[in-house]
Amino acid sequence: MKIALIGGTGSIGKGFALRWGQKHQIIVGSRGEEKAQAKAAEYTGILKDYGYDANITGSVNSKAASEADIVLLAIRYGQIASTIEQIKPGLAGKIVISVVVPMEKDRCIIVPDGVPLEISTNSREDYQADYFCYVTPPSGSAAQEISPMLPEGTELVSAFHNVPAAKLANLDIELNYDIGVCGNSMHSKNIVFDLVRDICGMRPLDIGPLEASAMVESITPLLVNVAIRNHMKDVGIKFVD
Repeated sequence: MKIALIGGTGSIGKGFALRWGQKHQIIVGSRGEEKAQAKAAEYTGILKDYGYDANITGSVNSKAASEADIVLLAIRYGQIASTIEQIKPGLAGKIVISVVVPMEKDRCIIVPDGVPLEISTNSREDYQADYFCYVTPPSGSAAQEISPMLPEGTELVSAFHNVPAAKLANLDIELNYDIGVCGNSMHSKNIVFDLVRDICGMRPLDIGPLEASAMVESITPLLVNVAIRNHMKDVGIKFVD
């Protein structure tokens, strides 16, 4: 399968390229062709060191999307509109995977007498701390915002939001994560389920329709806060029954 990683030069894009590049043809997409090609060569070299003869190329986002079977959006929330406009001609009839999370850093006041945290911008500097929060888009989630921007016949799936980028890109680490998958088509979700399973140590879980994506997206800032405040690194999720 040919997979385009739009924004594939970033940390999460690197992880997908190295994990999927073991089994699939990867096109690293970027706004700049030279950067995309340089990263593609870097990822190919890493996989070669691990004994894989990978097929990874680099191109501008629009070309990468047009040549792929699956298009993964590994971009920031603020880049959605401009990126979709660039790649839209190449998306018709394809499966698009969104890993986009609308989150930002905010401030909170830490009350010394044990009172619960209260959001504030007027607190004493001694008691302020940063934290990350989910910024709910007007449409409900990043996936629901992306959906109407796509051409007719495109199937959108929301997944992979809670994967730690650093561990995904470290092939010496054995992964053990559950991946929530949201979408309105079982055809496209089943394909994404298989892509999840192609990464050793990952289990796909059906979360429901695209409208459920906000619940999964919002877990990401929660995990970041847990990691920062509890001196942990690269926290993910696992459901145990």
